[in-house]
Amino acid sequence: MELSLGILAVSVAVAAAVLFAALPRIGTPGAMTLFLRYAAVSGLSAVGSSAMYFIYTAGGGIIALVLGDVAMVLAPALLLVALRVLAGRRARRWATASLVLALVTAVVTATVPLPASLAVKILLITVPCALCALDAARSRLEPRWPTRLILAANAVYAVYSAARVAVGLTAGWESSLYDLGFSFGPATFAGSLAIVAIGVAVVRVRIGPRAAVVSGACPAGRSVVLGDWPLASAAYGQERMRAMVAELQSAARSLDEGARDLPRGVEISMPDAIAKLGECLRDMYDWKPDEVALLVDGATTAAVHTHPQRSRRGRTENSART
Repeated sequence: MELSLGILAVSVAVAAAVLFAALPRIGTPGAMTLFLRYAAVSGLSAVGSSAMYFIYTAGGGIIALVLGDVAMVLAPALLLVALRVLAGRRARRWATASLVLALVTAVVTATVPLPASLAVKILLITVPCALCALDAARSRLEPRWPTRLILAANAVYAVYSAARVAVGLTAGWESSLYDLGFSFGPATFAGSLAIVAIGVAVVRVRIGPRAAVVSGACPAGRSVVLGDWPLASAAYGQERMRAMVAELQSAARSLDEGARDLPRGVEISMPDAIAKLGECLRDMYDWKPDEVALLVDGATTAAVHTHPQRSRRGRTENSART
């Protein structure tokens, strides 16, 4: 009876977590919004797993252990979904894979005794951590150091997790070596460091590229930006505009690996860039015709400036009035 209740509780918790992560898709949010939502749920899962483990060690029973293991596996799995979304890929497939991975973890933890279930759980954590590191290594997001930090955190934790299994199988799960570096306390400490590092990286990705690294001088015909920024911001809102910029940059990188991010668009080396980007954005992100119409040549606008500034015409009018 207790086992059945544990599996049921886990199934409900997993479904609720993934549904909460997927709900922002309603209203066609941008890639950045989805990335932040999935990353936030990933962080909550990581923190929640530690809480469940503390409850389990205090006598919480199998339900706490199952919930802790599921949340632990969901954390890197949902971070992988976030990175895939940020790269311009669809979230549904990877969110479904995360759900399946979590359910497998739930069944194994609830039916297989320790330490075999522990070994399986650690291996299930290692796989998405390694995939997150690979995705972060391929990312061309500017600035580079946040994705490099995500790469380092996931790669180190994947290696650490693999070492936990290796030490547990060779030296023994109750050996002094395992207790010293791979038991609950050290593993929690290592996971906490990874969470903090990834959290810092996610916040930096949310802020976007710094102004100082972007040059305002781009050759004519190579920079594509969102024009009529003040008017479009009033119509779509700042959040949607930032999401559209992120989608434009992601689409440009899918067409040209050498594309470089600009504050409100991208610098790309290809003929008919506006037309090809518009077609790509319609296919990848379901941009509407009025949104595609915002794409303009950045060299003919002031959109490549980093900070909102008073336009030259506004300064001229003020000068004329004085």
